[in-house]
Amino acid sequence: MYKILSILFLIGIGSSSFSQKVRVTGYNKDFEKLRDSQHFDYVHQDFDGTKLIWVANIKVSFDTVIPGMIGESYFELKDRANQFGANAYKILASDIYKIGQDKFIEIGVYWIRMEDRNENLLLHHSHSIYVFGFLGFHQDIPGYDVKVQETEFVMQSLTYKVSTFPVKTKVTVQLGTNSRGSKVECYIEERMFPKFYYFNMVKGSFKNAWIDEYSLSYGVFLSKILRKG
Repeated sequence: MYKILSILFLIGIGSSSFSQKVRVTGYNKDFEKLRDSQHFDYVHQDFDGTKLIWVANIKVSFDTVIPGMIGESYFELKDRANQFGANAYKILASDIYKIGQDKFIEIGVYWIRMEDRNENLLLHHSHSIYVFGFLGFHQDIPGYDVKVQETEFVMQSLTYKVSTFPVKTKVTVQLGTNSRGSKVECYIEERMFPKFYYFNMVKGSFKNAWIDEYSLSYGVFLSKILRKG
């Protein structure tokens, strides 16, 4: 009875501080939750599927992409997956650019044994640098003025760019200018995870700007739902 009540609770419509709905579109009634999960790793396409147990499919729907909506949706999906006992996921389908209502992101969530988790993570090793635009339609600026190495471009909202470099390369990512902006440097190592950089500005001013990193799980999530610029 407890398991049935838990499933009914989890497949109910979720709510948050944003106008969105989270619901379970399918679940594995034979899955036995062993423990609470905290991890939420993206399942690499080359990972051995026989080592996965499908737990559920979860969908978040919303009408508008306002600042904070995508991040809130990600954490809603993660929390719901962890409640089921799942610790990994794949993007099944998404459309956040649809005109009008019914924008959505749907994921499949899975359980990977902890002894197999590292195998999946190692497949994510990459010599790539990702940069992301504003996660919402910016009212004040057309995009961020960004420079990766010697390549300058405008990083538009709801897009990302990716560049891959040889090992031992020192990569510079700059927001704005030397006098008004921010800059980070990283070294490309043989066995490293990709870097996922995003930008922040206070009131649209490059004078008050900084660069930070997304986690591996969230960075891959964004690269699967955003358009490549």
